[in-house]
Amino acid sequence: MTPETIEAVLGDFRAWLHQIAAAPTGPDGDSRGAEADVLDLHTLLGQFVALRHEVHLQTRATRAQQEQNAESLRQLSQALEMLRQTADSGEQPAQQEQEEQLRPLLKTLVDVYDALSLAAREVQRVRDKVLLSLEDFTTLSTEPPRLLEPAVSPKPGFWSRWFNKSLAREAEQPRPQQQHLTEQERHRKAAQAAEGVRQVLDSILTGYTMSLQRLERTSQQQRLEIIPCTGEPFDPELMEVVEVVTGSDRPAGEVVEEVRRGYLWRGRVFRYAQVRVAKS
Repeated sequence: MTPETIEAVLGDFRAWLHQIAAAPTGPDGDSRGAEADVLDLHTLLGQFVALRHEVHLQTRATRAQQEQNAESLRQLSQALEMLRQTADSGEQPAQQEQEEQLRPLLKTLVDVYDALSLAAREVQRVRDKVLLSLEDFTTLSTEPPRLLEPAVSPKPGFWSRWFNKSLAREAEQPRPQQQHLTEQERHRKAAQAAEGVRQVLDSILTGYTMSLQRLERTSQQQRLEIIPCTGEPFDPELMEVVEVVTGSDRPAGEVVEEVRRGYLWRGRVFRYAQVRVAKS
């Protein structure tokens, strides 16, 4: 630690001692009533630093995952482009062989979409939770501290003068107001940091949304059709039941929720949809 840092910590501790000494006492002779109105900013900032560190770790992990997904999409696009060029040049194999070559690529495309969709939902959940905490923190941080009028504390007792005369003399001085300016500056920086965290989370979620939209466009180009499920009657030729929901207000046999998306490819089932079905 530098001497300036040590001096700043000692200054904060000295100001806190002045505040305790200058605080008005309650009916029972203590100052707990005054301390209840003081915002514990150090603890709040400590929690916010821990939260910011966690967000940084999650951002680093999601950035690495986005880079891997981007590389997979690039390789997939090159493979699809090579297949299209082969088909245009008239050197394409038989229809069945072509489908067998394209099927693993489409399966990879579907798996990447599922992984990105799951990650986007998780980021959305973390975003909602973090923004809720930041909203409460910003509400506390943006409240201006109440300035107290300089007042002279009651005369120290006999034992205070006997054991610590210097502290007793300092307690008789008016309470400085410079500390309030420092607290206001900290409130402003805390609000700016909270806004930065919001922007980082929004940018991560926007990146996932753009990646999912790009995958959906690629799926449409390859004639992958989504099987509609939610609200539709259960079709055993297109869907698989993973859970039967009882006590629902839906009619029996109606799909309540889609667990995994299903696809049709060239008029045939490429992957069955997994659903939850209502039961009377």
